[in-house]
Amino acid sequence: MRQFLLDTLGLIGFGALNYGLFLRYGLADALIYGGALLLLLALAATRAAKRRAGEKERGT
Repeated sequence: MRQFLLDTLGLIGFGALNYGLFLRYGLADALIYGGALLLLLALAATRAAKRRAGEKERGT
């Protein structure tokens, strides 16, 4: 439940940030910024998954 709450708050914050950029700079800039942040999030999640898999193999 805690993870669900944190994910929901993160998505709300991300949406609010993108909406603010959209209002300030327009659609193109908001989409570029949002896409870049989602790419960084995916890279970080992949890195964390690899690290967790390595820890399970070592038994720690």
